[in-house]
Amino acid sequence: MRSFIIITVLSALVACYGAAVLPSEEEMVTIIYDDKSPNGIIMSRADFSARSQGWVLLSEANDLIPAVEGQEQSIRMVYRAQRGVKINMLSVSARLSGIPEVNNTPLGRNYIDVKVTSRPGLGLNSTISVYRWD
Repeated sequence: MRSFIIITVLSALVACYGAAVLPSEEEMVTIIYDDKSPNGIIMSRADFSARSQGWVLLSEANDLIPAVEGQEQSIRMVYRAQRGVKINMLSVSARLSGIPEVNNTPLGRNYIDVKVTSRPGLGLNSTISVYRWD
């Protein structure tokens, strides 16, 4: 009986650890929205890093929202740059296992409103980044 309790406790600790560990770069994908891909293109973080030369980061938000069974989770980011600054690229990085739905206002303005929504029953672990061309 004692060994059964110890095994149960250890199993619970392993499950909690697995849920708490943040995903590595390899488990993340990035969705890019720019003038070449206005509907978004999915790429790895490594490919995005190679492609992002010449872009200037304006704003970034990192969010972690736990899953609720049967419910969607959402994050909203609103960013307004100074007058004359045009937002030319948006990137949303998320876990590969739950690529979210992304809705955003058009690029090319100094204002962007982004809403990222998970699939039902999944949480969100994402980074929303806003860029301008240098």
